[in-house]
Amino acid sequence: MAEKKNADKFQATRTGEHESADKFKREFAFGVVVLGTEAGCGKTIFMTGLSAALRDEGFPTRAIKPFVLGNRRDAESELAFISSITHTPINYPIVIIDKPTAVQDSNWQQAAMMTTSKQHLTFVEMPGSPATPLAYEQTGAGTMGSTWKDSADFACDLGLPCILIAKHNKDALEKIMLAASYLHSREARLVGVGTVETSEFGAHNELKMTKSELELAIKTKAKAHYLGAIEFSPSISVPRVNQGNLIKVTSAGIDLLHVLRSLGAPASLTKADSIP
Repeated sequence: MAEKKNADKFQATRTGEHESADKFKREFAFGVVVLGTEAGCGKTIFMTGLSAALRDEGFPTRAIKPFVLGNRRDAESELAFISSITHTPINYPIVIIDKPTAVQDSNWQQAAMMTTSKQHLTFVEMPGSPATPLAYEQTGAGTMGSTWKDSADFACDLGLPCILIAKHNKDALEKIMLAASYLHSREARLVGVGTVETSEFGAHNELKMTKSELELAIKTKAKAHYLGAIEFSPSISVPRVNQGNLIKVTSAGIDLLHVLRSLGAPASLTKADSIP
């Protein structure tokens, strides 16, 4: 029974062939903002695995992380992990958020330009949760003002679709609902939710819902598609820049076609299409 439950939790439901990569690039390329319910919830793993899996299918994707919370050494590991697996060059400005005024308006605009490139489907990971403050208003005296921009603002400013990521554990649904409510209050376009097992956990911390039950809850309450879950693998490590079997577990747990449908690719596009 345990094996059946685990299979139900992580097996992606294949619904058809993937769209034509060439036509997707020509007509449907845009940016996607990857947000999390909290720091350390698996955003980097999900974004990197999804981008690399779609790239292996022939879709022009890339993944970037222009704003990083924490110290420079951890940031370098995260960026190297993303770049080595997705083949995205780190040729864009990076801001290490180590103080409240680290992110300037120019940094914000540079990240926006990178994300909205028309040559790729660009996934951009934002730090923390949707409500994590990033860019504070500054007064004429150079002090912090009373307003700020948070991670959700990046998606809202650009009108880009969002994918929300949560840890696949007993608190997943609660945290997904809280983050989704905030995004809806901001009128952000939440198109999908994914979950990631970030560690091996015992029965006390296990999500007591099947994939189907979680999918129904998210669709009903969060008004978004459940994209699937990435199972924990000890061979995958962001700090050690070890990709292990990331693409394999991503393809096994995430329905790639469903992701493309959620992002607006029309059902008429398939690999069988003839591209002039």
